[in-house]
Amino acid sequence: MAIDTKQMITAKLFELLNREKPESISVKRLVEECGISRQTFYYHFKDIIDVMEWGCECAMKRAFESSMQAETPREAITAFIVEAVNHRSEITHLLSSQYSHELSQIMQKAVRAYLWNMFDTMFPNSTLSVADTEVAIDFFTGGITGLILGNYAKRDLDTGVLADQIYRLLSGQIREALGFPPSATE
Repeated sequence: MAIDTKQMITAKLFELLNREKPESISVKRLVEECGISRQTFYYHFKDIIDVMEWGCECAMKRAFESSMQAETPREAITAFIVEAVNHRSEITHLLSSQYSHELSQIMQKAVRAYLWNMFDTMFPNSTLSVADTEVAIDFFTGGITGLILGNYAKRDLDTGVLADQIYRLLSGQIREALGFPPSATE
């Protein structure tokens, strides 16, 4: 029941965000729309931002699960991007609100967790040091989050094209196209 209540609150918040400015949505309004008490809301969440964060974490878990079903790395990235832009209109509203900074932090945290899950699952025998792995995860987290957030407002966003571009970046194909030798060391 607790998970169902959390999901209901989160779904209602994103439904409201699809229609209204984020600043007009209060905890009071959200509990009225959900038909629950404030006590029930605060049992599950601290505030509206906490609801957004939980919703984002759930989306990243779904993205991870769907990307693990993919047969190729390119399909895995496409599944991730499709899930990441699933609530595009709501996220666009949040990006143009007072919550934009919080949303960016929430997205970075969720993408970072996703990338760690992917790394642990796909490369269990990696010989990369922990420090190098953390730097790589931080780099890709910032880049992927920036690309996703930067592309939300595009009306003609093609998730397949964006996923393909990210795949080519991660696989080194763009690096090679720029003319870098395959094993260049400075």
